[in-house]
Amino acid sequence: MAEDKKPLKVLVVAGEASADLHAFHLLEKIGEERALTLVGIGGDALVGLGLKPIKHARDMAVVGLTEAVKKIPQTLKLFNELEALAKHERPDCVLLLDLPDFNLRLAPRFKKLGIPVIYYISPQVWAWRSGRVKQMAACLDLLLLILPFEESWYAERAPKNLRTEYVGHPVTEEIPDLPYAPVENRVVLMPGSRESEWENLFGPMIQAAALLGRGNPRLEFRLPLASTLRQSALAAEYLSDHGPYAEALASLGDRFRVVNGAAHESLREACAALIASGTATLEAAVVGTPMVVAYKVSGGTAFLVKHVIRYRGPVAIVNIIHGGLGTLDRTVPEVLQNDVTPEALASALRQVMAEPTWGIQKEALARTRPLLQGPGMPVANAAGAILRFLSERSGRPA
Repeated sequence: MAEDKKPLKVLVVAGEASADLHAFHLLEKIGEERALTLVGIGGDALVGLGLKPIKHARDMAVVGLTEAVKKIPQTLKLFNELEALAKHERPDCVLLLDLPDFNLRLAPRFKKLGIPVIYYISPQVWAWRSGRVKQMAACLDLLLLILPFEESWYAERAPKNLRTEYVGHPVTEEIPDLPYAPVENRVVLMPGSRESEWENLFGPMIQAAALLGRGNPRLEFRLPLASTLRQSALAAEYLSDHGPYAEALASLGDRFRVVNGAAHESLREACAALIASGTATLEAAVVGTPMVVAYKVSGGTAFLVKHVIRYRGPVAIVNIIHGGLGTLDRTVPEVLQNDVTPEALASALRQVMAEPTWGIQKEALARTRPLLQGPGMPVANAAGAILRFLSERSGRPA
């Protein structure tokens, strides 16, 4: 790190486990070039990098539109706190990750203060609520794209003043390119990194595991616990011997185990996985683990998506990567909304674990890493894009 360069102060908002890790790797890379001062919101990884958080990522978990409405008072309070923090700290830039319904409402406050706003990992405007791209052009100074089709989508539809740069998906750099080495009869359960996801998915998943376990006593299950849930009272209750799923847990006994390591390590040793839709599906795909994707949101959010927004494409990002936007093909099966029952999940997972489905899906997933890689190294690309942008803004060398 060059000692003669001015330290870089970044206000970061990384409100969930995957965003915390992506921000950590990105800022760690930037830190090789510039000393960093970090303030804002993040999880354990960013705190370890020196972040002084005004709120921890584990307290930020909200999924869906109608779920977010319930927390409007807390959200407005946090907006005010972050705006006050920006006024006091005067950061060189704001770095936003994920949580688009939160961050795209927050960004204009920083814009009015004259602070450059950088968004890493585009909201999924290409799937639904595409009108948000005009809002993004008004409040973002740089948008870093990570999916291969996003570059052309924005070029065709975004206002010309929205500066974008395609950098590739960080998961291909964050997860080592090692051989997939599944342990026979080991299954990974990943019900999400937010409490609201666990409320909808943990029960059906653990009950599906119990059903499968009764049919095959050799099966064993691993649940890599997201960092945002390691101090969660809800997660502790659900995993308790006296909680609402005690019967399912008891039927599995020591064949079920919670692990605190990186999820990709558990996925590499799993012959199959049952995963909440989200970044975790790409982690499994990059590793090569055949999977079933499950997702369930509130009835209000589901109604809006189906009848107002009218989205009909795949939910799992891995299916979009392999088939394209609006594809009818499913590289991995999706079990959604009212279909998310223990019986349906167990049936879908049983099919995935059997040949020829297991081999076909494994072969398809092996193509994921090259599809996501992008030019060069994604994290280094993103770090370079940010440093160049800030250099242009300041008129000083990066």
